[in-house]
Amino acid sequence: MKKKNIFNKKYFELTGCVHNHTIYSFDAHVKLNKILKAAKKNELDYLTINDHFTLAAGDDEAVKKENDLIIIVGAEINDPEKNNHFLVFNTAEIIKGKKSQEYTKRYAESDAICFAAHPFEKRVSKQFRKYIWTDKRNDNFDGIEIWNYLSEWIGKLNPILNGLFFVLFPSKFVRKPLREVLDYWDELNNAGKRRSAIGSVDAHSERMEKFGIKFSFLTHKTLFRSIRTNVLIPEDIQVDQQNIVKALKNGNSYIVNYKVGNPYDFYAGIASSKDNSAIYGEELLLSENMYFYFRLPKIDRVKLFRNGKKIDSKLDEKGRFEITQKGNYRLEIYRFGYGWIFTNNIYVILEGRHEYFTRKS
Repeated sequence: MKKKNIFNKKYFELTGCVHNHTIYSFDAHVKLNKILKAAKKNELDYLTINDHFTLAAGDDEAVKKENDLIIIVGAEINDPEKNNHFLVFNTAEIIKGKKSQEYTKRYAESDAICFAAHPFEKRVSKQFRKYIWTDKRNDNFDGIEIWNYLSEWIGKLNPILNGLFFVLFPSKFVRKPLREVLDYWDELNNAGKRRSAIGSVDAHSERMEKFGIKFSFLTHKTLFRSIRTNVLIPEDIQVDQQNIVKALKNGNSYIVNYKVGNPYDFYAGIASSKDNSAIYGEELLLSENMYFYFRLPKIDRVKLFRNGKKIDSKLDEKGRFEITQKGNYRLEIYRFGYGWIFTNNIYVILEGRHEYFTRKS
């Protein structure tokens, strides 16, 4: 956990990995104590567990005894066709055997905080099925996974042509979020629905047997070094499970691939004065002398998006973009052709036009 000062406002920044499976999930085999050990070795501040249709991880002794790592136990559910995967937090209710319209509505009417998981998967090999979000009109969720490590990796895997390379060098093939996912996310925000974005690893620890030898790959330890969602919590707010999930819901976060680089002194935000500034997930009034500022550890390609359209770009380690119109502003930052950092939106509004929103469409 780091302390950051952005526009004279003090925050705690926590780095964490979202969407992990454990021995309590039917498709994983790794014990929680081993996962927690790997998380701490990789210096994570928080971790979310999303086993399929169960919250059993919350009763594990390793979770109860853990004091250094913040563990957030949620679940992952889906419909009977195994589509419309949904990460749910802040609820004890596990809904099974229902259509997505039913469980998204039910959770939206409760205090649950939910995210659509890997909504637009692709596959180059017919050996692997897709697990997709089947109805774009069903947007009863708080946020969306715009980048899922396992989903992208499997999407490019062809066991006959590239299987060995994908197993030995998996992160070489995880390059950036699908543009279809980013476009859908932008559509929702342009409609005033303000859905946040998260990145995830979807870690299971895969197993393979070759020449009579069994081994694991895409382990939690490996994926903890890749796609994370870093959250910012104001210094005067308690750092705990509830407030981390709220920060994810509100979009007070950015997605970063640590395999591309450590964003140790990265910051970004919009300001026209010390009294009129905002970070990701926040809104502020349009005014004169307004700029979107950024700072990076090294020179990289920084792209500015307004309402989902790229409007400017800079190759620099520190700079600013002038803001002259209302809109939803976010950054995409690339290094060596790989996606590196993707911020949530900052909402620039007109005076007297505060755009309050609800989760329901």
